[in-house]
Amino acid sequence: MKPKILLCNWTHRENVPGGTETRYSYLKQIFPDAELISYIDLFNDGELCIVNRDEAARKMDEYYMKRYEEDKNILIIRDAEVGGILDTSHIPQITIFANPYKSLYEIFSFGGGCWVGLIELQKKAEKTIKVATSNFMKKDMEKNGLVPDEIISNPVDTDFFRPLTFDDMGLERATGVSIKKQLRDQYKIPRDRKVGIWVGDYTNQIKNIKAISYLRKNSNIFWIMVSKGKSKSKKHNIRSFSNVDKKTMRDLYNCADFFILTSPVEGFGMATLEAMACDVPCIISPVGYFYDFWDERIGLKIEWNDLLAHSMAVKKINPSRMIDDVKIKPREVVIERGLDLRTCKKKWDKLIKKVMEQTK
Repeated sequence: MKPKILLCNWTHRENVPGGTETRYSYLKQIFPDAELISYIDLFNDGELCIVNRDEAARKMDEYYMKRYEEDKNILIIRDAEVGGILDTSHIPQITIFANPYKSLYEIFSFGGGCWVGLIELQKKAEKTIKVATSNFMKKDMEKNGLVPDEIISNPVDTDFFRPLTFDDMGLERATGVSIKKQLRDQYKIPRDRKVGIWVGDYTNQIKNIKAISYLRKNSNIFWIMVSKGKSKSKKHNIRSFSNVDKKTMRDLYNCADFFILTSPVEGFGMATLEAMACDVPCIISPVGYFYDFWDERIGLKIEWNDLLAHSMAVKKINPSRMIDDVKIKPREVVIERGLDLRTCKKKWDKLIKKVMEQTK
């Protein structure tokens, strides 16, 4: 009998602020009968999980044990820091390591106390089956003395995130105006400018990273900036968005000539994968999934803090989609690497079967 899967995190949002999907929204697509469990929804408390993570984790552990007593045929899939205070190793569970707090703590001074607490919670997942979302995340785990049992990449819905057609958009073919230009008209983005898209967490700390500050000042490019935080800009070459839905996010990728990732740290890099699935050339730093993988058909790889490299990469992006005699085909790479929902489901099915057999 198939187990009842509980997908557990601090919060679940159907339309994630910033526009990118989460690993849990994709797992819900893979396992439509799974139950989404949110700490904030369970306990109507968004403060405790910030000010006292240990106590919030204890409440989640108690909830897991209660559910297991009610139904022994459950399987918990949770983020590594969402629980772990009490010993729940007798309950079938998989912990996902997707947040590289150790690496963040090493690079940035802000948020240190919070991250130390989250790192300690991650360490307490040692007795469970551990899944890292990338080899970058595996490296982060190893810094804490943890070894993942599996590495399973986050998938992307390639049926949804894709290059759009006239029929998708209900746009007119007869005008002779391309889909990209008609989409840009819809979102008030200039038709005839080179347009880059950046997606991320535009907090006060992140926006001061030199690379992002530099990009915002690059007036030769019109920037689409999609953020979890308020990102309204008075600059004439920036169109800011926040809290967008999936459809809008897909439209914005299709508006862009290229996607850029400036992060120094990523557990995976979902926005990059979504842009690639939409066949948008990408300029990215070697973090997350791309820590130890590269294919020239994706676009260009640069170091996150190399401002000259950012400038040169942006100039290399061109309408021919040729860079150094290589045809840029990011979507082709996504399909070949098996980063779609169907391929990912096979990996999860295999792991779930193993976990349930081990805990019989």
